[in-house]
Amino acid sequence: MDTGVFRQEHAVLLRSASRLAGLAATLQTRADAVSVRELINGMNALLVDHLSKEDNDLYPMMMASDDWSLRNMAREAFADMGLLHGAWVAYRNQWTVDRILSDASTFGAATSALVEALATRISMENEMLYPAADAAGLAAPIAGRA
Repeated sequence: MDTGVFRQEHAVLLRSASRLAGLAATLQTRADAVSVRELINGMNALLVDHLSKEDNDLYPMMMASDDWSLRNMAREAFADMGLLHGAWVAYRNQWTVDRILSDASTFGAATSALVEALATRISMENEMLYPAADAAGLAAPIAGRA
């Protein structure tokens, strides 16, 4: 699981999330809602795959490390951010075009909260978790699965 690949995916996801937040904040027409839904659908495969690899491979590997500080960092990060995958799936399933149009303000708030959570997780991973995993040599054994 090459953290360089994860960082590249983070950049793509942040650009898409920023666009999603902008569209959600200015939503006015059915065409806007369709565009938002298309963006959600477009983000889905990458985000779900990315979060699954982190949550199912990288975080558990770090939590099993012999290094206490690395284990602790991974446990705390997962406790704080491990529910993002489920939150995304619930968001994706809940916000159909019709639902977006019928409750645009709630959709905007939900989108803002989700984008903020994603940005927070990405920042923490890029600045703390990935450098620690790289330093411990943990990314190399699963690089072929990234």
